[in-house]
Amino acid sequence: MGLQVFDGMMISTTLTKLIERTAGRSLTLRGALVASSFVVMVGLAAGLGLERFGALIFFWSGALVAGTALSLGGPLILLRGLTDGCGMRMRDVVALVVAFPLILTLLVFLLMASLWPALPWFAILAAGFGVNVLTCLASVMRALGSLHWSMVLRDGAPQAALGFGAVLASGHAAAGILVAATCVMLLIGLIATVWCWRARHSIVVFSEHKRSLIDASLWGTSVLGMGIMQMDLIVGGMVLPAEALGVYALLRRIANLVALPVTVATWVSAAAISAAYGQGDMAALQKASRDGSRIALLPGAALFLLGLTAIPFILILLPGVTVVFVVLLVGALVQVLLASGFTVATLCGQARLSVLARLAALGCYLLSVQIIGGQLSPVINAVAYTVAMSCGSLLLWAQLKRKTGIETSAYALWRTRVGAWKAS
Repeated sequence: MGLQVFDGMMISTTLTKLIERTAGRSLTLRGALVASSFVVMVGLAAGLGLERFGALIFFWSGALVAGTALSLGGPLILLRGLTDGCGMRMRDVVALVVAFPLILTLLVFLLMASLWPALPWFAILAAGFGVNVLTCLASVMRALGSLHWSMVLRDGAPQAALGFGAVLASGHAAAGILVAATCVMLLIGLIATVWCWRARHSIVVFSEHKRSLIDASLWGTSVLGMGIMQMDLIVGGMVLPAEALGVYALLRRIANLVALPVTVATWVSAAAISAAYGQGDMAALQKASRDGSRIALLPGAALFLLGLTAIPFILILLPGVTVVFVVLLVGALVQVLLASGFTVATLCGQARLSVLARLAALGCYLLSVQIIGGQLSPVINAVAYTVAMSCGSLLLWAQLKRKTGIETSAYALWRTRVGAWKAS
């Protein structure tokens, strides 16, 4: 018993030191990635014009959702399977990264091209396949010990490829830009594959252990998660004028800067959460979740306050849409306060709860839009999106607390300080 307690303390201490050592640099890197992505989006809006930019964002949002649907949950399956101590077979990794998504892409293209030929399905699905390849390879790189390069590959490379695609396909329509971006993504993926091959012996993550390659819960939560992230842009693209959607997308990009630390917290704490769960150490799991909330909270709150200072500039530059910005800003803050929920759920055997929470959020948004109908405006779209996202995250937090006892909200930080004060 004493040895188990000692081992638990050692695991908890090691994970905490790892998180503390990497969080600051990861936040800086993530900030740079978000800044570069923002520059790419602003450059696209300026170079293409708001109407053409709105059309590109509509197709790009569809590509992101398609890529997640084509993945079969691959990125999360790889991250969990390569970091939980059991490892995965090399051929299974190749199947998840390339073979299965490619076969599914071809089948979906044949189906959608015949059912709904008005949309450029080749460009949308090809771009989705490229994004999924980069995301899967980022999970492999993360398991091989590359925290920062994997973050660059997952969060920076697709946006950079979209920017280069616009340059390479200058003068072409949005579909042509997506095809060019796909070529750039596949080239980046080839470089990442060479890196993974050369680094495969640095950390033992590959084995002959046979693992399940299909996890309906992880696949479902991935698809729903991306669908929720893009639902206001996709639905907005169907209802709002392209120029209005372009303005909305820019405001959403600015407001989402508040949630920047959430991505960092997820990426930094994911391996620690998975390892603690694999060891069955609930104390270490709670600590890793709490550390994720700590990484997200203070920077997120600071960015929220900074966002409030931008309101006068929004009033001057984009009059009439300030309410949209404020609503989206508040929604991003809610995600900061509930930062660790989806990470804990997807990596700790509770992916079903994540699926249910995201289904609830998606249902809430779609029901609101259906009731509103043709009266949908940017403000109403922002409110429906924010309320749906917040309700889904709160539902997951409550269910995780009830079933596992793990506190995944920022309240864990306050509770820890109170507990320490009482103990003294």
